[in-house]
Amino acid sequence: MLSGLRQLPQTNNGYAMKAKRPLRSTMVFLIGLMSISLVGCATNAERDALCAQSDRWNSASTQVALALDDIGKFQPERLQEIFEEVVRTLILINESASRDLRVDTEVLLNTFGALSDALGEIDWEGDLAQKDSAVISAGVRLASSEVQQAQANLATYIVENCDLEIDSPVNKFPNVGTTLPDPIIQDETIELPPVGYDNDESVARAFGFVVVERFGVAITNEQADCVGVALIAANSNDSKVVDETYWQMLQLIFDSCDVKIDVAKALENE
Repeated sequence: MLSGLRQLPQTNNGYAMKAKRPLRSTMVFLIGLMSISLVGCATNAERDALCAQSDRWNSASTQVALALDDIGKFQPERLQEIFEEVVRTLILINESASRDLRVDTEVLLNTFGALSDALGEIDWEGDLAQKDSAVISAGVRLASSEVQQAQANLATYIVENCDLEIDSPVNKFPNVGTTLPDPIIQDETIELPPVGYDNDESVARAFGFVVVERFGVAITNEQADCVGVALIAANSNDSKVVDETYWQMLQLIFDSCDVKIDVAKALENE
């Protein structure tokens, strides 16, 4: 009865070869479509998370611009509030940024963190800022082309993706360019840092403080140094591996630096 029907070619297992090919093609297409969709969702999630902080960054960067314009007139409490807010905002932005943009946000976080740390060392006394070599060094770094470009790149991203114009897209100390001003230092035996000098220890300490701050735990300068140095070293590794294991890596660093934070528990409570 079935002799008149054309049968499909058979494999050794008895399956029709022509029946398998459309199924395989469909599966490959669906897997590819799902991959594109997942990448798109991740990208959109990063964009939305960063855009949620755009108004906060606009406000924080504007306040920083006002403070830097005439830092000596600001009360210590207000100056501290301004710089702690800009660092907190950059922490959130850095956590949301895509890999490409994170290059810029990490530069900004390190730079503003170092400046905040230096100002904290002089008890947020703005009238001493131009007399302190650490603050001046941080100010020179803020005026560097790398940091200026990073600020501009972040502002451009927000304009293009969040539909918000940043009022103060690029901030720096007035009259601070490629050379250091002549600070008044009481101890004349102290040698000023050279032009373009970066205090690596200060940057590492600031980085350590800002990373731990999000967990609401107070740490010592030594612990901040330990965390900051370890994180900077870890960031020099394969970026994909760092991204995929960041929280586990952070827990190991906290443990090694005797910082009492349970990362997994803290994330669950957020």
